[in-house]
Amino acid sequence: MKYIYLVNRFNLKDKTAQIVEQLKKASEEFGRSYEIVISDTVKEALDLKDRFQETEDIVTAIGGDGSINNILNQIVGTKNILSYIPIGTGNDFYRANLEDLEDGIRDVDIIRINDRYFINVACFGIDADIANDEKFIHNRFIPESMRYNAGVVYHFLTYKPRKIKIECGDRVIEKELTTAIVGNAKYYGGGYKVSPYGKIDDGIMEIYLVDRLNKAKMANIILSMKNAGHLKNPALHSLTGNKVIISSDQPFGANIDGETLRSDRFELELIPKAIKLDFDRKFIERMRSVKYK
Repeated sequence: MKYIYLVNRFNLKDKTAQIVEQLKKASEEFGRSYEIVISDTVKEALDLKDRFQETEDIVTAIGGDGSINNILNQIVGTKNILSYIPIGTGNDFYRANLEDLEDGIRDVDIIRINDRYFINVACFGIDADIANDEKFIHNRFIPESMRYNAGVVYHFLTYKPRKIKIECGDRVIEKELTTAIVGNAKYYGGGYKVSPYGKIDDGIMEIYLVDRLNKAKMANIILSMKNAGHLKNPALHSLTGNKVIISSDQPFGANIDGETLRSDRFELELIPKAIKLDFDRKFIERMRSVKYK
């Protein structure tokens, strides 16, 4: 078994050569057998699924949460193991793993959403509009730590709540909502602790709904999510389960692990112990200790 490092030059750009060099050095230091696969285009990165059908390797995303999601969707159902090096703009999945996981390989849960899968967090409503807005999330003129906050301010001023239907077990909720969040892990948006009880191996989805709010209260609850302060807000309602349907009479946006989806109906189901995850914090720390220019 070897590590397959998937490096997307179209994301990493000028950092690519330096990251590849450090992958080689670190792998030799740690005694890893490895192969480096570089994708120059999005199409190349999305067309790797066939090569993983018969392999049993540790397939490693080099980048942020979106890169992890891409690899997850290409290896789910195979005998490969998922791994990652968090060199992206958000790295929220890494934050949760630092809190919850010991080093090693373990079986973890994932969530199916229509015909896709995610491992971290899905959001709907204003949160999805913020996360999906390329004007802020990948804006190199805004410091990485401030991009999500910049999007919050803009969408806070322009957002109109939607009427959304939530079906979870015996409960049916239909009302105008500011946001809906489904968590497998804890963080999104570059460190917002939106699903503080989420664990990737407990067989449970954490579901949070926020009522329609006026502008001032909406801004307060969104910003309070940074430190899980939204749990104390009476406008927040929480559910747990392993299946939920989120729908509306008009198509609306969702964001899963940093990736954009759009539909008028999202069916979500937690699949327990669906994939193996390799987490090696010492190797990750070695790779993140370098200043990539």
